[in-house]
Amino acid sequence: MYTSQETSKAPVVAPATTLWDNIAGRCLREQALRTHDPLFLEGDDAEFLYGVVEGILCNYRILSDGRRQVISFSYPGDLIGLGHSAAYHFSCEAVCGARVRSIRKNAILYDAEGHVGIERRLLEFADVELASMQEHQLLLGRKTALERVASFLLMLARRSVGDHAQGSHFRIPMTRTDIADYLGLTIETVSRNMSKLRFKGVIDLPQATTILVLDIQLLETLAEAEEGAF
Repeated sequence: MYTSQETSKAPVVAPATTLWDNIAGRCLREQALRTHDPLFLEGDDAEFLYGVVEGILCNYRILSDGRRQVISFSYPGDLIGLGHSAAYHFSCEAVCGARVRSIRKNAILYDAEGHVGIERRLLEFADVELASMQEHQLLLGRKTALERVASFLLMLARRSVGDHAQGSHFRIPMTRTDIADYLGLTIETVSRNMSKLRFKGVIDLPQATTILVLDIQLLETLAEAEEGAF
């Protein structure tokens, strides 16, 4: 089974979605989660949809031999549980301190009938989730270890600081174990390739949980190029 260490609490980030504004008349429940607190487990009845208000959550499955595969990370503004049917297909837990809002799935689907705004937002969430899954499949199936690590850091930089990544600091609230389980690598391989990126002058690591982007263009190139080309 996997082991992990505590990480620092992520900064408060305002929710990016206005979906909840359209269903304000419904009963919404908000809950706080501490690091590693479960939101739900694989096989639980998929009664609720969850909107991330603060923090980051980890969606994963435990394989029959005890290994863990992280499927995705959910950030403020993301919706969790939309693609599930009667039961959740994976487990979900907090990477760090987090807050989520929940609403019963049948309630939001009822409100969506004939409500163009809600229907459009649900479709947008579904499109983003599908695109994320396709990118993750490409990452696991075709990219080298260095490309995977570079792709992950590039994604996190864009999530954290947007188009102003060059010269910017951002925190990595995930542990090396979380990252390795997401990228399909060992912890040692993740650490080794972060060191390679540091040696190449792409990033710096002021602290174990902090990244300084020194060359965003090279990071973008390494996320796509063959490792042997550099």
